[in-house]
Amino acid sequence: MLIYNILLLIIILKVIYFLGTYKLYLNNGRNIIIALIPLYNIIILIKILKRPIWWSILCYIPIIYFFMYILLCLDIISCFVTRKKKNILILIITFGAYLIFLNLNKNIKKENSPELRSLIFSIILSLIIKLYIFKIFFIPSSSMEKSLLIGDFLFVSKFNYGIRIPITQLLIKFPYLRLPSFKKINHNDMIVFNFPNDFKSKSIDKKKYYIKRCIGLPGDNLIIKNGLLYINGLLKKEKTNSLLFKVQKKLKSFHRKMNEADKINFLLKKKLISLKKEIIPNSLKEKNIFPEDKLWNRDNYGPIYIPKKGDCLYLNKKNIFIYKDLITKYENNSLKLKKNVFIINNKKTFKYLVKKNYYFMLGDNRENSLDSRYWGFLPFDHIVGKPLLILFNEFKIRWNRFFSLIK
Repeated sequence: MLIYNILLLIIILKVIYFLGTYKLYLNNGRNIIIALIPLYNIIILIKILKRPIWWSILCYIPIIYFFMYILLCLDIISCFVTRKKKNILILIITFGAYLIFLNLNKNIKKENSPELRSLIFSIILSLIIKLYIFKIFFIPSSSMEKSLLIGDFLFVSKFNYGIRIPITQLLIKFPYLRLPSFKKINHNDMIVFNFPNDFKSKSIDKKKYYIKRCIGLPGDNLIIKNGLLYINGLLKKEKTNSLLFKVQKKLKSFHRKMNEADKINFLLKKKLISLKKEIIPNSLKEKNIFPEDKLWNRDNYGPIYIPKKGDCLYLNKKNIFIYKDLITKYENNSLKLKKNVFIINNKKTFKYLVKKNYYFMLGDNRENSLDSRYWGFLPFDHIVGKPLLILFNEFKIRWNRFFSLIK
């Protein structure tokens, strides 16, 4: 239904375009048929209006095309009448259809208004940068300490993992589309993404923004034992994650969060009786853990397999809660269980073919992070970009972190 509505909108705009511009083509010695040829008609129109040819590219970039449409309409209206507020207002109210009246009833002339064009073009340029090149991201919580601090502003590149074309455009939801990536996602990459469990927003790009570290890639097997992370059976040495330790000195004891580097420095400088990691026992189930049927917690988690595109998942009662959201919420299928038989899209089956790549995300501050241990896998289509720089901190000036690279 959505596709039909989009096609209908395109046809209406094409009709308005032809009826509102064909006289321009004829007046410049062009065949009227050119006004009907997609892509080529825009290139010729831009030549007629004496604008740079590369403007024609902007006319087909999502969201940007809306502002280019306004810009071209203002140029076209100047070919027929003086660009007064009244004429511009009528043009806006009629969504450009006023051009049809002008094309049929007015003679062609030319008038320039560079000030208004410059303003609109500045808006177009700023939108291109914001929507397609980079994003400024604010750190609201302590889930990434010690790597990132509350109040940090980050420069996030949208190029690295492929530019995601805006899904919601002018209140219309378009299909997901991403341009080719310049870099693959690797273990330990810090990633900004739309929070998968924000189901208040139906569109992916309108969900809340989160930032975590990618610990598990598609196809990985992951397990956490007593706070130690194992990927595909191998212990992963981590320098960034922060764990809670109980510090015992002669006269007092206290708790402190430390990463591996902090722990070594602390041991070298302090006279201690003991230094013990605070771990939740593997026999204790933590509230709100993912999936809901497992007796897991933040320090003893898994084993869990991270699906990749093309995987054939064999479903059973032991793993269905792990992959239920993947099948229903992220890949938009219906799922039922009747008499020990799985029914997907009204068909009985015991297996499912995965359509997307998924990732497992953890915060560096493992004791205080709402991450994949609590909401599950991150679909690739939710990924926004890679943070590259710490710009500054809102609450405190830290010169050593000012415009520093993120590791």
